[in-house]
Amino acid sequence: MIRRHSEAGQSYIILAILMVGMLAFSALALDGGMLFTEHRRSQNAADAAALAAAYAKIKGTTPFGIAALNTAATNEYPTTAQACNPPGLDCILGVGPDLSIQVTSPPRTGDYAGDPNYIHVIIETAVETSFAHLVFNGKLSNRAEAVSRIWPTQSYTPGYAIYAVTEHDCKGVWFSGTGDTLVSGGGVFSNSDAASSSCQSGVQGGGGAITVDPSYGIDVVGTFDMGGSGSVSPAPHEYAPRDYIRPMPVPNCSALTDFGKLKINASQTVTVSPGRYEEISIGANATVTFDPGMYCIYGNKGVKGTGGTVTGTGVFFYLTDGPFDLGGNTLVQLMAEETTGVLVDPSHNDWKGMLLYIAPPNSNPVHITGSSNTYYTGTVYAPLSETTLEGTGDTLGVNAQVIGFTVKITGSADLNVQYEESKNYYLPPAIDLAK
Repeated sequence: MIRRHSEAGQSYIILAILMVGMLAFSALALDGGMLFTEHRRSQNAADAAALAAAYAKIKGTTPFGIAALNTAATNEYPTTAQACNPPGLDCILGVGPDLSIQVTSPPRTGDYAGDPNYIHVIIETAVETSFAHLVFNGKLSNRAEAVSRIWPTQSYTPGYAIYAVTEHDCKGVWFSGTGDTLVSGGGVFSNSDAASSSCQSGVQGGGGAITVDPSYGIDVVGTFDMGGSGSVSPAPHEYAPRDYIRPMPVPNCSALTDFGKLKINASQTVTVSPGRYEEISIGANATVTFDPGMYCIYGNKGVKGTGGTVTGTGVFFYLTDGPFDLGGNTLVQLMAEETTGVLVDPSHNDWKGMLLYIAPPNSNPVHITGSSNTYYTGTVYAPLSETTLEGTGDTLGVNAQVIGFTVKITGSADLNVQYEESKNYYLPPAIDLAK
C-alpha cells in the first residue's frame, strides 16, 4: 500500500510531458504552414515580377525595375523604390515593412550573372509566427527568387546554314554525293551526340569536296567520320556544346480559302492562289506559278512534282501532313517573302523569310531537289523530317538555312548554300522563366 501511494500522480507528470510535446508539434505544424504559405505567395509574386520586367525590357516603355516592383505590388507586396547597394542602373531595390525586393539585369549573382538577357528578382520577407518566437528570437525569414529570360529577335539558328536537330541519331549531317558542296556565310551543325565507331554525328561518305565558310565551320556534338574520298575544309569541330533552339510559332491558316485537292496535269500552265489545300500534285512538264502568299497543306499526299517548272516569289508552304518533293527534274525557283508586315497570319505571326514549314508531328521526308538553275530562298524548317538536298543538274542553289531532323547532301550536282540572315525567318522576341 505504501508503494502504491508513492506512485500516485505519475500519470499526470507523463501526461503533462506529452502535452508539451504535442503542443510543440502543433506549433511546428502551424508556423511551418504559415512559412510554406508565405513562400508560395512570394514565389508567385517573384515569377510574375520577373516576367513583367522582361516584357518591359523588350517593349522599352517602362524601366524594367519599376515594372517588376509594380507587379509585385499588385500581388500584395508593395514597396518604395530606392537605390541598391552598391547603386547602379542594373539594379533597383524595393523596401516595405518586413519586405525587400531586389531586381537586377544583368543579374549580379548566380548562374546568369553578367548576362543582359536575364533578369533576377529576389523577394525577402519576415514572417510572423504563433509559437516559434518563444524559442527563437525575431521572425522567420523567407526568400523567393525568379530569373526571367529575354529571347531577342534573331535568326532561328543564328550562323548555321545547315542544322540537324536530332540528339542521338547516326548521320545527323551526311555528305554522300559526288558533287561538291560550298557553304558560305554560315556553318553546318549536327546536334547529335553519336560518337561510336559505327555511328557518328556527322559523316563524309561521298566523293565531293565539302567547303564551309571557315569563319563558321562544321560543328558536331558527337564525332565526324571522314570515311569518304572527298575532302572536308575546314576540319570539323567535334564534341561541340549541345544547342537549344526556341519553340517555333504555329501558323494560323483560318483565314484562307479551302480549295481541296489540286492536281495539275502534265504540260499544263497554271497559276495557283494562296489557300488551304488537301494536296498539291504537279505533273511532268507542267508550268506552275504560285502567287505570293501562304499555302497550308493538310492532306497526307503533301506537295509533289515530277518535272516541269515551279516558280513563286513571296510564298510560304506550311505542311501539317505529307511530304514535300518537287522532283529532281523540276526547275524550281521559290523565294520566301522578303518584306516585313506583308505575310502576316490572323495570330499576328509575320512569316517573312519562311519558305517551307513542316509542322510536328509531321515526319514525312523533305526533298530539296531540282535541275540546273534551281534555287530555294528562305528558311526550310522540318524538325522531324529526314531532309535531303539533291541536285541532278550542274548546280543546285539554296540561299537559305535548312533545318531538318537529319540533313543529307547528295547527288551529282554541285550544291551552293548561301546563308544570308536577312533573307531567312526571324523569331520574334519572347520571354520565359529560366528559374
